Amino acid sequence: MSNRLKRKGRAKFLMVEGFVFTSKAFRSLSTVERAAYLELKWRYDGFNNGRIVLSCRELAEALNVSKETASRAIRALCAKNFVEPVKQSTFNLKTKTATEWRLAEYKCDVTGELPSKQFMRWPEKNTVSSQGQTVSPEGQPAQKMGGIRA
Repeated sequence: MSNRLKRKGRAKFLMVEGFVFTSKAFRSLSTVERAAYLELKWRYDGFNNGRIVLSCRELAEALNVSKETASRAIRALCAKNFVEPVKQSTFNLKTKTATEWRLAEYKCDVTGELPSKQFMRWPEKNTVSSQGQTVSPEGQPAQKMGGIRA
């Protein structure tokens, strides 16, 4: 990495973009889920999206919650499309590897994939309403006349 890309004595800070903060998906997150998102974002350094390593145990320890609560928080972030697993965790006698995550708001540094920003489309909207309404060719709702739509 070149010297111009390294921080020289500057303090690290965490910025949450306005479009993320005001999204319906972010507003629907619980306090623990928001803290989990911030913990994942803290581990992003601008060059490692898709290689952000965080296990449920590490998250539980960082947030001072149980492993089950940390696991639920990660599942909620995945369900609302804030994060995506790139490489699943493994555990055997020789190696223990935590899951590698990708933040959906940034370009993936592993695959080069563009930001998906799927959380902005949460909740998925139905294209057809459940109570259908007849619309006249002029674009105005049709008037009821004697119980029959014109």
